[in-house]
Amino acid sequence: MSDQFDMKELSRTIGELRGTAERLLKAGGEIEAIKRNVTKILANVKMLELNISDVNEIVHGS
Repeated sequence: MSDQFDMKELSRTIGELRGTAERLLKAGGEIEAIKRNVTKILANVKMLELNISDVNEIVHGS
């Protein structure tokens, strides 16, 4: 397994996940199951954003 990673690609992909989840939430309207599950997805996306931010600080310094 390679330890190589592309920070820009990771950030871009995580941003796409957020955008897709937000579109899903909007398209789902008042469907409660959509709202609940997308809220969970967005919480996980937020954790990915924070984790990538942490890795970026470690790799590139504060």
